[in-house]
Amino acid sequence: MSADKIPLILVVDDEEDNLMVLKGRLGRRGFEVVCAQSGPEGLKLLESVSPDLVLLDVMMPGMDGIETLKKMKEIYSGEFLPILLLTAKDDKESRIAGLEAGADDYIGKPFDIDELNARINAMLRIRTLSQALEDTEWEVRRLTTELKGQYKFENITGSTEAMREVFEKMRGAATITSPVVITGESGTGKELIARGIHYASALAEKPFVPVNCAALPAELIESELFGHKKGSFTGAVSDSPGLFRKAHGGSIFLDEIGDLPKDAQAKLLRVLQEGSVRPVGGTEEVKVNVRVLAATNVDLEERVEDGLFREDLYYRISVLSIEAPPLRHRKPDIPLLVKHFINQNNERFDRQVKGVEESALKALTDYDWPGNVRELQNVIEGSFVFGDMEWISERHITLRRSPRKKAAEEEQNSMEEKAVAGDFLTLDEMEKNHIEKALALCENNKAKAARLLGMHRSRLYKKLEAYDLGR
Repeated sequence: MSADKIPLILVVDDEEDNLMVLKGRLGRRGFEVVCAQSGPEGLKLLESVSPDLVLLDVMMPGMDGIETLKKMKEIYSGEFLPILLLTAKDDKESRIAGLEAGADDYIGKPFDIDELNARINAMLRIRTLSQALEDTEWEVRRLTTELKGQYKFENITGSTEAMREVFEKMRGAATITSPVVITGESGTGKELIARGIHYASALAEKPFVPVNCAALPAELIESELFGHKKGSFTGAVSDSPGLFRKAHGGSIFLDEIGDLPKDAQAKLLRVLQEGSVRPVGGTEEVKVNVRVLAATNVDLEERVEDGLFREDLYYRISVLSIEAPPLRHRKPDIPLLVKHFINQNNERFDRQVKGVEESALKALTDYDWPGNVRELQNVIEGSFVFGDMEWISERHITLRRSPRKKAAEEEQNSMEEKAVAGDFLTLDEMEKNHIEKALALCENNKAKAARLLGMHRSRLYKKLEAYDLGR
């Protein structure tokens, strides 16, 4: 009920004098009043005028107040309509029967008008809160439905074999509640995959809480994830439930989980094993039921080998692993993605861009996308700054030289210089030098170097052993 709407009260009483008195007194207090002299008449008015509150006399001939009350509750099932019974002061039996039948309050005759007014206003406040709650619940259902539609697998763009494998694993992951690790380079859409799994699962209407582990300050990781008690540390001015408790019943998405410090890894493992958290400064465990979806752009197996990631936690979260392929390995998807991002930006900026020119599409397809899908999304969005063009041309797109392309160009220049000088290398020497440069470029991260070289990590290890480059 809006604040400027005059509350409408339906009064049902078989005595006309009572109706006139109530109509006059309540009218002077700002209410609109309609009257009925019987239960059946009251039911007809109920459906035609939609009152905000009903005053209902119990003792009426024919259909009494209790029977009328039951029928009113049937008509308004699923919606809160406050009904206040008018009873005799000593009629305890009718009051009990009325409350059991669904009455919200009662007042005995003869009643004090100030008391009746207070009870009416209290009931109307409850009705307003109830309607606000219903509106909120409806909006939550609407947004949940919208999110479920937004993150449907078919709305994640991709038709290549690599993406079909991703979709197949996502469908399987949505049928269980076991932990999932999503691997892949930055910008490949790992969070989109996690959301797709969540909104396709039985947890879709429960919370999805994303957490960027790399962005959490080391000294606050525990309190952010598991909560804290007031006064447990400087700045803890009130209790905080923590992100795991906020995700209770749903999913928590731990992005960049490979960047968690070892002590935080130990506490996370305990939460997964025990199904409970202990807030910082607290003494009691709090039960949580949360599905863990994790993502990383580093090789967790290598982190385990290097002693940077707990092996027991790795096996705990790796029940199912999904690899988000880099965009350079799914180039046939680029035209589909470009169309998708153009449609997004047309709607966002109220434009009518039809597509990209052939030369621009070739440039986009030839580029190796070190920033992956996120970089492509930004490039298409950036092209919209040029105004109301119908087609995106090459001059509308800005592509940077990637580290991979720079390394290839430097290698090519080096080879040409050596050829001119007569200092030409054998294929094995060239491959060894190439691997050394890739390792240096990737700061000796073998997983990244393998991806940069376009080979499996196991094959790189064999090459390292063959060229005595160490492991």
